[in-house]
Amino acid sequence: MTTLLKSSTGFVKHLLLFSQFEIKRLLMTRKGAMTVLTFAVVWLLILYYPIRLASSLVMRGQQSVDVFRIFEFFGFDFLMIWQIPEFGVFWAFALLIFPTMSLFLAADQTCSDRELGTIRILALRSTRERLFFGRFSGAMLVQTLLILVALVCTLLLVMLRDPGLFAEGFNSMLAIIVNLVITILPFTAMMALLSSVLKSARQVTLWAVLILMFLSGVISIFSHYLPVLGMLKHLIPGYQFQELGRLAQWDTLQIAYVPLLQTLVMLAIGYWLIRRQSL
Repeated sequence: MTTLLKSSTGFVKHLLLFSQFEIKRLLMTRKGAMTVLTFAVVWLLILYYPIRLASSLVMRGQQSVDVFRIFEFFGFDFLMIWQIPEFGVFWAFALLIFPTMSLFLAADQTCSDRELGTIRILALRSTRERLFFGRFSGAMLVQTLLILVALVCTLLLVMLRDPGLFAEGFNSMLAIIVNLVITILPFTAMMALLSSVLKSARQVTLWAVLILMFLSGVISIFSHYLPVLGMLKHLIPGYQFQELGRLAQWDTLQIAYVPLLQTLVMLAIGYWLIRRQSL
């Protein structure tokens, strides 16, 4: 029992150390600083233009049948189901931006360590298991912090419009951050898997894009002729985005089991692969 407790404590300690390293790499390196700066500029533009302007149109749509019909005609009626329009527009943008961002931010988990030979040094002080899951946890932590910053800025935008919406806005913010973190889990796990066998972050990103495109194309073709094969769409990270986009608040957790299962499968495969790698 004592040995098991010490092992669990050491595992958690190493996860925290690797996560701390990812945060430092994001904030204290030139590449990381450029990533943060680019992210900040992009989201400021999104907040000031699309989210602010679209939310005002959504509020008009909630009060006018004619405007609502226009939204319905263009397929944007799902924005009306959010209590606070700003978060509805944020949700629509976030489902596109953050999973895509994962393909770049989470690409370099273990490949550079293996290519530079530093993985041997790390393996002497830790284990492959702790290294693999520690890098994955660190990548998730970095992305969670960026999501949180974007959501807090959106909440401030809502507060500027109506300070009385803080309680509803905070509830929407919590619902979105929980679901977005779950949504990007399989993308980050896929990058961890690919990073365990490929040599560079560029190759990892390229292969991830190709795999997503290939799976989507092949499964769409096969399911067209054999509808029963449509179940294979569960293999594709993000296939549920269309359905997610039409849910609001905590209802978005209705299909959270899909990305969670995808994540478990890909992490298991990635861990199996990295254990078989020669250091």
